[in-house]
Amino acid sequence: MKYKISIVMPFYNSESYIEEAIESVINQTIGFENIQLILVNDGSNDNSEKICLKYKNIYNNIIYIKQENGGVSSARNKGLEYVEGKYTNFIDSDDKWDKNALLKLYNFMEENYLEVDFASARIKNFEANEDYHYLDYKFYNTRVIDIMEEPEMIIFHVASTLFKTEIVKNMRFDTKIKIGEDAVFTNIILLNKLKYGVVREAIYNYRKRNTNNSTMQSIFRNKTWYFDSPRYFWKRLIDESIKIHKKVIDYIQFVLLYEIRWRINCDYIGFNFLEVKEHLKLVEDTVKYIDYKNIEKYCFLTDDEKSIIKQIKDI
Repeated sequence: MKYKISIVMPFYNSESYIEEAIESVINQTIGFENIQLILVNDGSNDNSEKICLKYKNIYNNIIYIKQENGGVSSARNKGLEYVEGKYTNFIDSDDKWDKNALLKLYNFMEENYLEVDFASARIKNFEANEDYHYLDYKFYNTRVIDIMEEPEMIIFHVASTLFKTEIVKNMRFDTKIKIGEDAVFTNIILLNKLKYGVVREAIYNYRKRNTNNSTMQSIFRNKTWYFDSPRYFWKRLIDESIKIHKKVIDYIQFVLLYEIRWRINCDYIGFNFLEVKEHLKLVEDTVKYIDYKNIEKYCFLTDDEKSIIKQIKDI
């Protein structure tokens, strides 16, 4: 491979943030000469292009691609066509890496190459708050996680993860999924080897915007989260687990519980009666794949939430 790491950065109208994201890659202690940066303009109409072209004209290891707006999955898929690194990452254009993060992840992957297909960094919020991600509990130390032994150690994000290029080069993100596409991508890979790495010392900085307008921050107002995610995200993982393992393994059940937990606490603002009914049916069809023992075991469910999910399962 020509580079140690290829980084695909899709962006859409990111002029306020993208320079900071690019600089965080350039300043990595692994050495920017060991990194290929692939900037994918997903139809921006602001000054993002001007910023990217400035950097492209300075560095010969930066590739700039422009396409019509097709969404983040489409942009990542386009970037994958140009990857020349041993490992691949998909940073978001409003986030940034700690300067030592990629070196830490790279060294871990080199040491554990035969055992895992990817390793993930901790996700730390910045701007609106400086908390760690809700799923940070698994980063109590750097190690390989066997999901058959630790099924509650769920993983969702591609932006904070370093993948073997030989695994992802011929994969593609599902463009039908607007929210959770990275969780499907990551967990489809994980279902084969059943192990992945976590590197406590590596930090991925996720921008919690003060404007509250990022995709994840506006998620509860997005109807695709209620309908498309269950149809294409949840069902895909259920089907893939059954295909490979002849059952929905405990780990995937915990992924589903994590997802369902947020749905049973929503208020359905802007929904009509038929939409609420349709969404509840999608949840009901999913819960049947989850064992009672896992509902009871999942530590992030309150007693009331466990009771609600059990009632749904009993329908």
